[in-house]
Amino acid sequence: MSLVLVILGTVLVSVALFNKVLRYVPGRPPEPRSGRGGSVATARRPGVPPRVRLVSARLTEQGRALLTAVGGSALIVAFFLTLSGV
Repeated sequence: MSLVLVILGTVLVSVALFNKVLRYVPGRPPEPRSGRGGSVATARRPGVPPRVRLVSARLTEQGRALLTAVGGSALIVAFFLTLSGV
């Protein structure tokens, strides 16, 4: 339980501090070859694998304060749960 709270608190506080979140960008498969047989090479766009990017979270000052308070509270609760042995 405390490990889940530590991870949750760390994520919330880091989003509030850096104002960045992860975003999944799906990949694009390569374009299929045309059935025509031609000798002229055409420029094809290669496939792009899926990736994760950091984008701005666009948080207001109140949003950053809320994430910091909730994340910090989760970290404090996790600390005391660990001390109590739960």
